[in-house]
Amino acid sequence: MRRIRVGWWIGLLLSCVLILYSELDRWTSFDTEDPVARAFDMLFDINIDTTPFAFLLLVLPVCWFARRNVLERSPRWFGRAAQWLAETPTSTASGTRRRAAILATLVALTALLSCIRVSRTIAEPNDAWRFGDLPPAFHDEYSYLFQARTFLAGEWSHPSHPDVPRIFDQMHVLNEGRFASRYFPGTGFWIAPFEATGDPYPGHWLATVIACVCTFAIGRELACNGVGLLAGLLAALSPGMVLFGNLLLAHQPTLAGLSVFVYCCLRLQRRCLSLSREIRSGDGGQTTLTGASSEVQRAAEHRAPVVLSLLAGIGLAFAMLCRPMTAAGIGLPFGVLLAVWLVRNGRAMRRPATAIVVGFAIPLVAGFGTILVQNHEITGDAFRSPYQVYTDLLTPSHMYGFDNVERAKSMQTDRVITHYDEWADNLDTALAVKNVRNRMLSSWQWTLGPVALIVSVFVVLAGAARNLDQRWWLIIAAIVSLHLLHVPYWFDGIMHWHYVFESGVLWCLLAAGATLLLFQLFRTGNRPWMPVWWCLLLLASVTVNHVSLRPFWGVSRLDAGISELSFSRVQFERFHRVVEEQVDQTPALVLIKHNPHDRHIDYVSNTPDLSAPILFGRVSADANTTEIETLRSAAQAYLDRSLYVAVAPMSPGQSWQFIRLR
Repeated sequence: MRRIRVGWWIGLLLSCVLILYSELDRWTSFDTEDPVARAFDMLFDINIDTTPFAFLLLVLPVCWFARRNVLERSPRWFGRAAQWLAETPTSTASGTRRRAAILATLVALTALLSCIRVSRTIAEPNDAWRFGDLPPAFHDEYSYLFQARTFLAGEWSHPSHPDVPRIFDQMHVLNEGRFASRYFPGTGFWIAPFEATGDPYPGHWLATVIACVCTFAIGRELACNGVGLLAGLLAALSPGMVLFGNLLLAHQPTLAGLSVFVYCCLRLQRRCLSLSREIRSGDGGQTTLTGASSEVQRAAEHRAPVVLSLLAGIGLAFAMLCRPMTAAGIGLPFGVLLAVWLVRNGRAMRRPATAIVVGFAIPLVAGFGTILVQNHEITGDAFRSPYQVYTDLLTPSHMYGFDNVERAKSMQTDRVITHYDEWADNLDTALAVKNVRNRMLSSWQWTLGPVALIVSVFVVLAGAARNLDQRWWLIIAAIVSLHLLHVPYWFDGIMHWHYVFESGVLWCLLAAGATLLLFQLFRTGNRPWMPVWWCLLLLASVTVNHVSLRPFWGVSRLDAGISELSFSRVQFERFHRVVEEQVDQTPALVLIKHNPHDRHIDYVSNTPDLSAPILFGRVSADANTTEIETLRSAAQAYLDRSLYVAVAPMSPGQSWQFIRLR
């Protein structure tokens, strides 16, 4: 317990420093010199990251020194619930699996209802538009929808328009002879069946549910039902999780695959890989077949190794088909551990080792093969992805690695999307450090909260060596690996963290593991009120994420995220409503003149086969082509369609201008 106590005090001290720094900064930010007025301003305009926890710190000494046991006369149901939560995967009590299934169902329902709640939130009060009824917000979402619709047509890509391909250039869609999304195929595969029903969003809700249930299963595997339940509920109530559950991005399918992978790897390690200690004798470190092998033989004869490795491989391969770098970042520590185990024990446990290798190899080879086929069908080169072609041709400054803008200068051509390419900052050491800091802080903010997670990290780091299952180090290593892998990229991410989004459930696991250790510490130290205090801290973290409490804080973190994402969605919705009002004859072609200063909203989005009743194009998409030439070429190419020009608002307060040319 000594190490846990040290971790607890270090984490608490750092949290106090963060809170004091933030609150002092707020104190000096108010204009008034009257200290009473400042105090009232601070009380009614709080920082949800620190202020509620400052009040909790004030009552901490009372809880720490209070010795009266709050559970002296606990009701009978409390003891039964404690038994439920203490059950582990190896428990032999009857009904263990049934009780675990009940808890997993609770997590699943919480995740689903959280996603639905976001979808039904009013995003535009004046028009009573709900968040889930609005069009997607990001260019990437339209590209993934484009990909899903391409797959539903039974194609990898469609041919670019033979006469006027440039007017149909779409953000994150390759249009160089073949018309296809730049992204890897996993997300399109996931969205396609739901898009076929007319509503793609339930697919991402399902992925969220899978990820949260697997988080419960991982926590249960590493500790007990209670840790799994807390981790699963924290993930299901994470504002970042449920927000991304309503965005058609690659993160949710990736996270679903990686969650399955992590859970199956941990189970596999318990079932088979951890037997290396029994196989290795103490005679100089030489590997021998000892008598421990009754269990080894049972494991070899059982189908668990091949089934678990196959499921883990499927999860990792699917994640790779969605976001390869993220899959590599999370999978690296598990892969290193597996390789070490195979080297040490492959000969002694030949059958399980073979089953594990084959189980992983089949889905991973299939995944790599799928990527090679897609590459060949779209770019003509199996080893050159659409993603790389798009980056090199259209946004070279967005390349991976340091000094990206300087290296991209030699790659500039008239095909570069200048206003978007110039958004990139040149990555140097200072920017990389800033990005790491932003990603880490935002990961905490959009998961549970900085205060709770700072304490949790140090408690788990202190207790993982002796007081927790050693497999907790894999969770820590996966977080570190994912963050390190994205250091050489100039952009910190959507909401400052989307490149490390998949670490969110891992942070929830650390918070749950820290809770177990702290409860043990408080029990052995006879601090009966401290578990109550820690539960209040977790409850406060969840509350400020989901609840607005006027006049103290006007907007919860989740509502702030919904408001931020709603801006673009509302703009797209208003545009489509204007199109419905102005385009009175179909089929039609609407050529859009965008606001050159708004790089993050682009209205050109079409069906892959360019056959929709209303097509959208660009007035001029080529630096060598004038607007008049673009209009003339479009008119000649589409003699059977009415032709409109739509001029986007160039400043706030302006409205769309529609001009019918034919």
